[in-house]
Amino acid sequence: MITMYAWPSTADGPDALPMVHFTTDQQAGGEVTPEGTPVWLFDTAIREGGWARFTDFEGWSVPATQWQAFYRREDDLLAVSGPGSCEGWYQGNLGADAEWVAAGAAQQSVVLLAAPVQHPSLYSYAVEAGAAFALLVPLLVV
Repeated sequence: MITMYAWPSTADGPDALPMVHFTTDQQAGGEVTPEGTPVWLFDTAIREGGWARFTDFEGWSVPATQWQAFYRREDDLLAVSGPGSCEGWYQGNLGADAEWVAAGAAQQSVVLLAAPVQHPSLYSYAVEAGAAFALLVPLLVV
């Protein structure tokens, strides 16, 4: 069983967007490239789900179609779902602080971030390597 972790954060500024970094302990499945390099476990889902490379701001700055996210304040539950292999992408507790909840309620969208890293502190390395992805998703905060 693969455990996915969700790490909340909030961008700076008056129109701050809430973000969620998704990570897993397991990075590779059984698939390898013809050169023998392990393929990231979520590579196909990311590509089929409409994610864009983090450096392609225009590619991910428009809300993704067929995606939806719900955050329930009462029990800190985040549910995110997308098309195809991204259906049921994540459901679980987020650990969101009041700033994240306020930004989510105000912006009604969330930036999803994913990369083949085990902790969000390593995301910048994935950006430098061209292996970090982002997606802007409509968010309903209840």
